[in-house]
Amino acid sequence: MALAIQLVSPHPVLTSAVEKLLSHSHSFSFTILPSSLTEAGTISSSNSPRLFLLDACSLHVDLGPLAARLRTRAPGSKFLVLLPPVNGGFEEKMRLFSWGIDGFVELDKSWQTELPRAIHSILQGQPWVPSEVLLGFVSRVKSLLDTQLLHNRFLTAREGQVLQFLLRRLTNKEISCSLGISERTVKYHASNILSKLQLEDRRGLSSGKIAPVGPPVT
Repeated sequence: MALAIQLVSPHPVLTSAVEKLLSHSHSFSFTILPSSLTEAGTISSSNSPRLFLLDACSLHVDLGPLAARLRTRAPGSKFLVLLPPVNGGFEEKMRLFSWGIDGFVELDKSWQTELPRAIHSILQGQPWVPSEVLLGFVSRVKSLLDTQLLHNRFLTAREGQVLQFLLRRLTNKEISCSLGISERTVKYHASNILSKLQLEDRRGLSSGKIAPVGPPVT
């Protein structure tokens, strides 16, 4: 099922610019929903999944937990954050990526060219994040495995895939859809992963056990 697109922003200038850009873009042909000023407005009429464009410049809330709340109310949704250039650093992107954010576009001089490409990528199931964020995330996964994995125990290839989704706080249903397996199978893999990592529940995966890392050294 194709996802509709909805901007969440109280800023009239940005809202007008994004709506105009999307309405004139020929890069994709997806439904564009009316923009919403607030979190409440996004789910007042429908709980259908969509691609949310979240305005980090004007929404005075933590976008990580916001995405989690919207995902709970509209399962299967995707999230692209519009970041001000001054706040588009590695650590903030890493933090938001770990909350399940699928992409970032910084509102610099090239954002109008980049935004349609980012939307297309995410709707095709590919994240739109800098390579250093992906590498940083992989480093954190490795750090968790190195410090938590029981001696002489290893994750299977499928468990490794599931773990990466669990670390980004995705639900069983979302993991199931992404990997093409049943929710029951996801639960089975998740249980094995937690056992091997000596964790009681999924909260342990986001409780600070993963050692912080900086951008990969090149």
